[in-house]
Formats: sequence, C-alpha cells, structure tokens
Amino acid sequence: MSEKLKNTARFLYVFAVCGVLAIPAVRLAEQEMRKDEAGQDEAVTAENRLLAEKPALKTEDGTLNRDFTMQYEAWFSDRFGLRTELVTAYGKLTSKLFHVSTEKDVIIGKDDWLFFTPTIPDATGVRTLSDAEIRHIVHNLQMMQDYAFANGSALVFAAAPNKASIYPEQLPARYLQTGEENNLDALYEALEQTGIQVCDWRSALRNAKSADRQLYHKLDTHWNGDGAMLGYQTLMQTLGLDDLGFPQADRTETCDWDGDLWDMLSPAQKNPDANAVYAVPQTYKYVGRMQSIDDMMIRTSCDGGSGTLLMFRDSFGRALIPLLGERFSACTFVRANAVPMDMLAMQPFDFVVYELVERNLDHLLTHAPQMPAPAAEIPAAEQTNQAEPVLLASEENGQYLHVYGLFDSAFEEAEAVYLTVNGQSYEAFLCCEQEALELEQHQPNGFSCYLPAEIPAGSNVQVTVKMNGHFIMVGEAQI
Repeated sequence: MSEKLKNTARFLYVFAVCGVLAIPAVRLAEQEMRKDEAGQDEAVTAENRLLAEKPALKTEDGTLNRDFTMQYEAWFSDRFGLRTELVTAYGKLTSKLFHVSTEKDVIIGKDDWLFFTPTIPDATGVRTLSDAEIRHIVHNLQMMQDYAFANGSALVFAAAPNKASIYPEQLPARYLQTGEENNLDALYEALEQTGIQVCDWRSALRNAKSADRQLYHKLDTHWNGDGAMLGYQTLMQTLGLDDLGFPQADRTETCDWDGDLWDMLSPAQKNPDANAVYAVPQTYKYVGRMQSIDDMMIRTSCDGGSGTLLMFRDSFGRALIPLLGERFSACTFVRANAVPMDMLAMQPFDFVVYELVERNLDHLLTHAPQMPAPAAEIPAAEQTNQAEPVLLASEENGQYLHVYGLFDSAFEEAEAVYLTVNGQSYEAFLCCEQEALELEQHQPNGFSCYLPAEIPAGSNVQVTVKMNGHFIMVGEAQI
C-alpha cells in the first residue's frame, strides 16, 4: 500500500472515531434545542430518579461557581446522546449472560420476575424500625384517628404490601428468609392493642394468590388489576360496605402494562407486562382539571355512588381510583408526605383511608400530618438538668406555625411529647422532620406539630415528654 493510501486510511479512521465520539454531543445538542422549543426540560430519568440540573458558571451572588466542573459532568452524564440506548444494551447483555441487574435498585428473580431492592429487608424478616419507633408510629396514627373522629370521620390505615412480601418464593435463592418479624409484623401486633382500624391487605393477598392468577406485575413494583380488585374488596369489607359486585364483573387479560422496574433496567426497550381489566362501570366524573393519575389531588363525583371518602395515597392507590370513584358519591385522593388531615375541618367525609406502601412505613416518623396540634392539659413536669439542649425550628405554614425539632436522645423512648407556649400546652407528633432539619437519617427523638400562626416570634417553648408515666420537662427554646 502506498504512503498516500496509508495516510488516507489513517485519516478516515481518525475521522470515523471522532464521528462516533461526537454522536453523544450532537444528540445532546439536538435534545437541548428541542427542550428550548418546548420550553421545558425532562426532570426524571427512565431509571426513576431526578436528573442533575444544568449548572450556572456563576452563583446567585455573582461569584464563580467552584463546583461547576463537577456539576456539569453530572448534568452531561444524565443527558448525553444514546445514553438510554446504551443503558438498555448493557442491561440486556448483563441480565442474559449473568442473570444479574445493572441497576442497583432492581433485582432479577426467578422466572424473570423483577423486584425493588429496598423491599428486601421486609421480605427477609429484617427489622429496620426499633420497638420505640413502632410505638411512635402507633401514637401518631392514634392522634390522626382522634382528630378524624372529632370531625365525624372513621379512619382506616391500609399498608400496601411490597411485591416481595407476597411473592418471596420468586426472589433469588441468595435472599434467605430469617423467619423473624419485619416492620409490618411488629406494627400490626402493636396496632392490635389499640382501637385503630386496619385494612390487612397483606393477609388477603397472601391467602388469595394462586398459580393461575397473579396479583402483582412481574416487571413492576405494584399490584395488577387482580391485586387491586382484591384490595378494593378487602377495603370494602373493612369499612363494612357493599362492594357493589365489582369483583364479579367481566374480566379480560391484556398485555400492555409498562413496568416501572423494567423501565429502570431497560429504558429504551419496551416489554409489555400482563394485566387484568374488569368491566366495572365508569360513570364517575373528575371534578376540576386532572392532568394525570399522579396528580397531587384528584376529586371525583358519582351520581350512583354513596358515601364520601378522603384517601391519602401513594402510587399503589392509582389502580383503586376508578373503583373507589365509582363506589362513593364523592372522593378526594391526595398524594402528600405531610398528609393534610385538616381537610376534615373544611369538608366532612364519612371515611378517611391512609394508604401507605409497606417499604415506606417510616414516613409516619418523618412527616407529621398537617392538622392543628391538639390542646392538652399536663401536670406539673419534673425538671431535669442533665438533658441536652433542645433543637427547635419553626416556619410559617398558612394558618399554622410549624414547630419541629429534636429533644435529648436519652428520652427517645418517650410515649408522648408536649410543647407549652404562653401557658398553653399542645401535643406534638413523635416525628423527626428529617428533610427540614437536613439530617442524614431519621432520629427517634423528634417532635413536630402545627401551632396557631398568631403565636409571636420570640415566644418561649417548653418541651415536655411523657415517659414511664412521668412528665419530664427536657428543655426549652425560643421560636
């Protein structure tokens, strides 16, 4: 080969390599142009996590952004061209060759079942909540029930089971069952000693599962149409209501469900999952504007329904909305971390259902329900000079002053906590506002409540805990 041909070949090779390397950047530029035309940016990846935001060279105060390089790398890594296709190809190759997942939050089980990694402790019998934290959850639910009852409503707590808790036999063999109780076992046992009404979906689903009828999607974290119908039927039994024959409606099988776990594992490749659809009447109407089934608030009305329902729900509640919307004359479905219990003071509801997926039981310890703190009368408290200083924070929240913080961890097994301001005592939730306090993890010695907004700044707050029947003033701080 002549030197000229060799040089030409080298040039073409370098050109081809540069062209391949340029493809991601070109695709990224194209995506940015489309984003500018549409006026919006994608916020979440197919792996179901937030995208890194595009950094600015300067900060808000005009100084140089010293983290620009690191932030830009994170932004580019989330958006470079062909990223989704490459993630999918890598995931397919690894799962086929080694039967393992490239996505840390996805586990490939037997018969190609997919599971969500954070649910494994619950499935294998590993407690992540202490006995004190379980008691705190019960205490918080009791406060919610008392408020609901005072406003003429009946409260039902419904924990939606993780898929791995219903189908542990489909997990890889390396996940061994300890035989020990998990968080939900401990919570159910503690709730038996109270008057709090519980809809036990877990028992109903375990008893009803069979080889010929699946209750959860193989490629998704949620129950399918059959599981949701059983959930509806069990909820009606718990509420003492007629299910209107919905479970006996004509049933058809489809294969059109986009599994969230599959999308995390192979975002560029469709793999429809099986589902079941029931021919339940759809005469209910949405009240007001609804953009999607994941709206923070959805209202329905149905002329043929009876009774009213307020449901605090997460993604497991999606499949229940058409059933409950048809069953009740009026429903309000709310997605929120700090559930707005105070809606009961503005509008009467016959029933309040608090639905929460099993893996997120700790949300009852990290987000206090939004409702006025109940006034309380407490006896003169014992004084202690050994307690650590109280950490107290506050922020205005509409008609409330949200007051929250931490007391001495030596009293973390407290049965109740009270805040006394200007001679008036209020009971607080045993709840650690982890995000607001910017803590790396939940602390069992937290408190949170919504006080009247008119309490003036600078007011002194005394924090009193009830422990072993004794009232102990553990500290004070100013708002």
